Amino acid sequence: MTQRIFCSRTFKKRIALITVILLAAALASCASGNRNEGDTGSLPAPTETTVTGDAGPGEDTQAPSPSEDPEPSGSDSGPEEPEEPAELPFADYSVTPAEWINVEWEQYENPYFTLTVPKGWQVEWQGNAQQLYWRVTQPGGAVGLSNLDHRYAAKDVRYMQTGAVDMYLAEGTVREFFETVYANSAEYFTVKNSTVPGNFYQLQAIRPNTPIRDYQSMYAVFKENGMEGEGIYSAVIMESRDVWVGGVNYGMWEINCVYTEWSPLGALVNWQPVLSTVAQSFQYTPYYVQEWRSVLSTDGSPEGQTNIGDSVLEAFEERSLDDTIRQEKISDMIGEYERVVDNETGDIYRAYNGFLDDIGSEQTRYSQITDSQYAEGFVGWIDRDS
Repeated sequence: MTQRIFCSRTFKKRIALITVILLAAALASCASGNRNEGDTGSLPAPTETTVTGDAGPGEDTQAPSPSEDPEPSGSDSGPEEPEEPAELPFADYSVTPAEWINVEWEQYENPYFTLTVPKGWQVEWQGNAQQLYWRVTQPGGAVGLSNLDHRYAAKDVRYMQTGAVDMYLAEGTVREFFETVYANSAEYFTVKNSTVPGNFYQLQAIRPNTPIRDYQSMYAVFKENGMEGEGIYSAVIMESRDVWVGGVNYGMWEINCVYTEWSPLGALVNWQPVLSTVAQSFQYTPYYVQEWRSVLSTDGSPEGQTNIGDSVLEAFEERSLDDTIRQEKISDMIGEYERVVDNETGDIYRAYNGFLDDIGSEQTRYSQITDSQYAEGFVGWIDRDS
């Protein structure tokens, strides 16, 4: 499976009559682009929240601020801005670009790490050089991603009952871990497929003396807080020794590189390029690296505590095409939309139901998409002007 950063499509502008362009542009400026979905949760509740674009990192930590002008990961200006979608040649309709197409990027930093994030998204984090958790979410939380470097789970339920750890895993598998995490918060959490990502041996090389018990990246659907969603869930569980004392096993599973990303059901194919850009921009600051080396008494690198490359997306890429097509069709039916393709640009739009009937069968620019194109996502909405 090749590793790649998905990029937003580039749109070609269509030249039309001057009078039509002026009228379409005036109408499009009145169109509403507010299409936020519901809310969903993730792993531990962070203690610091920053809304990018409105405020800087919180002041709750006692760690010193990073050096001036830190060098962010990736481009200083973020991903290349796409061109606007081509104007429709009909004065009675307008195109609203999807919010995952026109993303404005900015840099986020705190004493421990830097990120490139969409402007206005929330960055939450907690921890220190011994354990670090961070989470980036769209306002409202319906779309986001998170990473936890490690946590522990008891191998014996009686050990968990002592209060020393807050989770028990009987088998020590990644699937069991995530199903346990969501058992008390989600109405359902259903794994659709699972794969061993391509960087298995790279991660094993970081801990050569501790075999990996289970390493999986899963694609799953869920319903939480009233919202139906889908996501990618990845973790690494290391082998561990049993420690028997008085008939109780005090051994623990060590769960590393706990990465998740999620969106409303049917939207992950659209949001995944944005989430991938955020994930791959993550970079530890020199201060964190210094602290981490001091805690572990090592000259090594903490990069192995993250697992946010494209390799974890293999589970999403290998998801069932039939399931994706069915989910997208159901989503269109509920929202009363029809999916159409611009035959001049190849861009796919979510149009109001009846759009193709309104523009007539004699035109050739727009047509209904094929089933396989439901898995490609869409770049905007076509609305009837009121």
